[in-house]
Amino acid sequence: MLLAATLAATLAVAGGSRSVRAPAPRCAAAAASETLSRHELRERRRRTRLLAAELSALDVQGSVAVEYAECLTAKGIHSAADICGVDQGVLEACSIHGLDRQRLLAFSRLAALEQTAPAPTSASASSPADGDAGSVGDAGSDPRCEGEGGGDTLELLVPDSLDGSRVDAALAALLPPLSRSYFGGLAADGHVLVGGGRVKKAARVRAGDSLKVWLRAERELSLVPEPLPLEVLLEDEHVVVLNKQAGLVVHPAPGHWSGTLVHGLLHRMLLQRTATPGSAPASPSSDLLPDVSGSGLRPGVVHRLDRFTTGAIVAAKTARAQRQLMAAFAARRVWKVYLAVCVGEPHSRAVIDAPIGRHTTDRLRMAVRRGDGADAREALSVVHRIATDGRLSLVAVLLRTGRTHQIRVHLADAGHPVLGDPLYGDANWNRLEARTARRPLLHARELRLAHPHSGELLHAVAPAPDDLAAYGARLAGVSPDRFDAWAREATDAVLAEARDSFEYC
Repeated sequence: MLLAATLAATLAVAGGSRSVRAPAPRCAAAAASETLSRHELRERRRRTRLLAAELSALDVQGSVAVEYAECLTAKGIHSAADICGVDQGVLEACSIHGLDRQRLLAFSRLAALEQTAPAPTSASASSPADGDAGSVGDAGSDPRCEGEGGGDTLELLVPDSLDGSRVDAALAALLPPLSRSYFGGLAADGHVLVGGGRVKKAARVRAGDSLKVWLRAERELSLVPEPLPLEVLLEDEHVVVLNKQAGLVVHPAPGHWSGTLVHGLLHRMLLQRTATPGSAPASPSSDLLPDVSGSGLRPGVVHRLDRFTTGAIVAAKTARAQRQLMAAFAARRVWKVYLAVCVGEPHSRAVIDAPIGRHTTDRLRMAVRRGDGADAREALSVVHRIATDGRLSLVAVLLRTGRTHQIRVHLADAGHPVLGDPLYGDANWNRLEARTARRPLLHARELRLAHPHSGELLHAVAPAPDDLAAYGARLAGVSPDRFDAWAREATDAVLAEARDSFEYC
């Protein structure tokens, strides 16, 4: 509870297709407010107050925090964590300079790392495949970071304010609420690198140094079941398939040590265990769900979805199921279909075969890397346009591989970014549709895979969330309550041949 309270205080704080540019919006806050209704003005003031509270928690002076918040909110930025995807010109326009800028950028980078940091894996399939749309990554997240002990790895840059600090103190400052002693223990076990080399906890760091650290479950990272609302699509004694809601992080990571899907799933398993007559008491982190990676941070996790991606995600309830499901994802024997609203009018069918790796200058982003970079990995997406009005389109994407942010990166590279995507999207379209597209409109609609125990085909379809259904229904010319049925028919029509030849074993 103390950890949750600390976090709450901290965090209150390919070619030839048509691409359509949104008309440039009016940028002045006063001009924008003239077009807002009374309800919208109240909502903006509420968002401004919340953002100002976040900025104050990051040691921005009170009155200055309010000024920053008013300007940022007027430009569509509603959280300090959103600053990582903002053009530097926005910070200039809001007169955010010096130490305040460093604090905000450092915080936003840390908040974004939970979506982009790859999970360490070994040569065997002993760690979960990363998320399909890039959030915490997709099956086979790249680049892979090979470290001992399992867990999740982060890459950070030392800011000017921590120049000359001990490495354990620097990490504690960058990743609250974890302590110096926690990072000291990691350094002693060789899980902290500076500039690619292992260091002791007392080593000094310099501004601009690259830090790499492998997190592992300790008392400070203990997993406690939490009662969270989970929508179950399918479940038996071996697996559970959930319809993940937007905003839910899959497993603990910096900025999200509680309130994740894993915490909610542990609670569900605890209720099932205690409801079984004669069952033994369970240890929350070790008995309720399997953790074949050994990190203690990802029990039951097989693959992941981005924080703001919705839809079908499968988790394992036994060690055997976790190993076999992870192997199935790694071997590309899982049928994964996504729906996305994108900008412009892509081809009716496009096969995007473009390798993806870490961006050469922005380590929080992934990018198409054609012929450069050893970290670039094969990435294949098959995109079908199923509805369009010429300005926006609804596409069904068959994911053949599962790289970090794959769909978002591929569509952006093709000139048709996902609507609402703050990292890879079109800034003008995002502002124009900010009232209704408040997240990347990407949804994991369908999973098909062999059951890890029986071998029978397991098929799960996740109903579209309201925001994507509203856009999809408008583009398809149907009512929102008919959208899921229409989407089933549309995706079946374009994917039937590929589905019939797909190999699950």
